[in-house]
Amino acid sequence: MTCPTCKISRSLKKNQQVSNIYRTEPFDNGLCKTPPMGWNSWNYFKQDINEEMLLKMAKAIKETGLLDAGYNYLNLDDYWEADRRDEEGRLVCDSVRFPLGMKSFVEKCNDIGFKVGLYSCNGSMTCQSLPASQGKEFHDALQLVRWGVEYLKYDFCYNKRSSSMGPQILGISLTKKGTGKEEYIEANKATLIGRAKLRKGGNNHHPWMPDAGQKVEYIDGLDANRGAANFWFQTDDEGDYILSIYTRYPFKYANMKKEFMAAIIVNNDRPIFLEPGPFKLPCAVAPFRFDIKITRGNNLIKIFNPIGTEADSVMINYMTMSDALLRAKKRVEEETGKPQKDVAYSLCCWGHGKPWEWGPTVSNLWRTTGDIQWTWKSIMDLYEKNVPLYPYASPGHWNDPDMLEVGNGNLTISENRAHFALWCMMASPLLLGNDIVNMKKEHLAILKNKRVIAIDQDALGKQAKRIESNAKYDVLVRPLADGSIALCILNKSKRRLHFKYDLSVLEGESYVKGYTKKSYKVQELWSGLTSEEEKSSINFEIESHDAIIWKLM
Repeated sequence: MTCPTCKISRSLKKNQQVSNIYRTEPFDNGLCKTPPMGWNSWNYFKQDINEEMLLKMAKAIKETGLLDAGYNYLNLDDYWEADRRDEEGRLVCDSVRFPLGMKSFVEKCNDIGFKVGLYSCNGSMTCQSLPASQGKEFHDALQLVRWGVEYLKYDFCYNKRSSSMGPQILGISLTKKGTGKEEYIEANKATLIGRAKLRKGGNNHHPWMPDAGQKVEYIDGLDANRGAANFWFQTDDEGDYILSIYTRYPFKYANMKKEFMAAIIVNNDRPIFLEPGPFKLPCAVAPFRFDIKITRGNNLIKIFNPIGTEADSVMINYMTMSDALLRAKKRVEEETGKPQKDVAYSLCCWGHGKPWEWGPTVSNLWRTTGDIQWTWKSIMDLYEKNVPLYPYASPGHWNDPDMLEVGNGNLTISENRAHFALWCMMASPLLLGNDIVNMKKEHLAILKNKRVIAIDQDALGKQAKRIESNAKYDVLVRPLADGSIALCILNKSKRRLHFKYDLSVLEGESYVKGYTKKSYKVQELWSGLTSEEEKSSINFEIESHDAIIWKLM
């Protein structure tokens, strides 16, 4: 019979985390201090894009005044890529769709006044089965920087989840570059943390090798962030070294494909990752080698598997590209001697792994939902998922409920207005997804409304909080940088509502504490009409599936 105390103790140890590689500092590339605005090719055009059409779209965005209104990113979604990389392994654009190449296209868009964004995927292929970037992050980040790209949407199709199994380590070695002299540190010299244990067992060499079957000491128990091995290396000779990690094949049976993963942290620097493909017996595992910096004195090399949850895997995948973008910019600046453009980073994992919890340390914006469709139901579904996440938004870091469908499908004018109003209240990125060349003037009027756009672009960066919700309507409030309050009422019902709203209820709402008054000058933002006298309540009618925003001053 299991001792109850022992069972509880084992349960606590099972969930113990021995280390944490989440960033604690906010991601800061100096961009997106307000939510990004622009146009994206996917919602309306899907795969039907080419240079001629996109340049025509860019000119239409400028001629309609949308560029001056702030929509300055021209983002190409999936299908700009060729079906394979070039002979040097680089991403290239489809040579039929972009006959003069991507750098030429980017420069033409820059000349019109746009920043260009591209798409890739955190997987083995993009969603359209084209070359993607998982495992090639730095390589692809270099290409984006060299082309002058200023926005990356990074999708999640064909993503490979990292294994929670850690390696079994025989030991490590350090070699000063250029010397060939290897200093080996055996497993029994490591300091073990958590569930990590020193064990003895057979090695993993082929049966015909001289030392097959000999017993070796190795470190086990580095799985799922519950054990770690600390190796210490002391030297007076600092500089560039090669770290070699010697692992034991841990699996007993042939034909069992297994994978492991480990993070290696040297002197509290950013982690490097050991993530080989699946092994299959019979095999011997060659050493894994990494270029590292060693300082004079005692150096700590920590090895563990950080994958305890799905969120850990998702976060690490996206953090790898985040680091790659920053390093690529620095590399190209060193190569050219010229400053390079920063890249706004939009991660698109559809809400998997709760990216709002770690996204602010990794990216400028993160998708909180699945893909939007041009239906009222889809808009409401995404709104419901995104609206509770208001605590996570801040300047440079935004919840993203996906792109705009204003002007698409059979949405009514009221539904188009409500969609735009809610996205602006939620401090969402405003990325148009419609055909600008053939857009109706009533849709253009919605998208150009400078008063509503100003709510989205408010410098305080507070996403609206929903303070009332029932079957008929929602009420949202948002504090603004100038000391005023944005108030939005959404009619969810299928009937026009006659409404009187008592503004005194705001005095009890902590989210706008310090912004409330007994009465306000009231501006209705769709029309711009402003009350001549201060009001303590507002009377209005609101159409079915519509939303009205007021600025309370």
